[in-house]
Amino acid sequence: MTLTRLRKALGIAALAGAALGTAAPASAERPDDGLVFTYQEALAGKKVAFVPITMGFDLTQGWMAAVQRDADRLGYELTIRDPNWNVDAGAQAIEQLINEKPDLLIVHNNDMQAYTKLIRRAMSAGINVIQMNLKTPVNSDAFVGGDWYDVGVKTAQEAARFCGEGTSGKIAVVQGPVTAPPNQLGVAGVEDALAEYPEIQIVSNQAADWDASKARSIASTIIKQHGDLCAFIGLWDNMDVGIAAAIREAGLTDQIKLVSTGGGNQEFGCTNLENGSFASYVKVDTRDQAHQLAETIQILLQTRPEPGSQPFGLYTENKILTPDNIGPGSCWTLDGIRAGD
Repeated sequence: MTLTRLRKALGIAALAGAALGTAAPASAERPDDGLVFTYQEALAGKKVAFVPITMGFDLTQGWMAAVQRDADRLGYELTIRDPNWNVDAGAQAIEQLINEKPDLLIVHNNDMQAYTKLIRRAMSAGINVIQMNLKTPVNSDAFVGGDWYDVGVKTAQEAARFCGEGTSGKIAVVQGPVTAPPNQLGVAGVEDALAEYPEIQIVSNQAADWDASKARSIASTIIKQHGDLCAFIGLWDNMDVGIAAAIREAGLTDQIKLVSTGGGNQEFGCTNLENGSFASYVKVDTRDQAHQLAETIQILLQTRPEPGSQPFGLYTENKILTPDNIGPGSCWTLDGIRAGD
């Protein structure tokens, strides 16, 4: 049919419709591109559960802001069982969820071993499992989070940058619980990196268990013992604000540099760079992790692999922030992630 004939035919059809009192529908049913309906059906009504270390800090709040936004948009159900730092309560929550059989379980491991058997049990029960940010030696369906060895390497390199010629070369490390993945892997990275700098000496390496008050006390004692200390390496910004307080109290902010790491929250990351509390900051971006987690949920709910059969990882790019290179978008806020930032 030629274009002219087609136009005439369409015109006749329109006139016929008008004569019969019919009209075009106000909105047409969306076309199927071959995948979109399958995508929607794979997500709608599914059950996703998360067992964090706690929902009481910025990292877990940032991740769940993005996941909840996706859950609302795509129609799956998000359940959070918060053990509030209690490993036994976390284990109990995971056991209950295994019995409830969600479609997907997200586990935020408190240490390297506590939940390994439960992760295996969940997968044996047919549940796909994501490990979030803190990984056990067991592979599950996915890991989304930090490369903690590389974080340790980068913090050490930054400390060495501050503590070269003309300084004492003395560095102190303040870590969290010794069984936590960021410590076991991060401290190994620190020690391996500093082996390349024979002029640098680690004069103290103590655990503050992620507690800012404990970190402050430890740092104060170290400063008294080593008045010529050049730098602290801290392994989490929420804890490291205690180290910064001890340095201020000693009146040594010009001498002692604090290299910290964290998820890039505006309050704990960029603000502390701007006010001089942190000299350098290795950002393990929670905002990026939040989006990666939400996307990983979508992928696993669509593909539904046999649990544990095709493990994959999404490791966060570590970025070094300093007072000289931060800008308006360097850090994130919870409201921003909720809005899709």
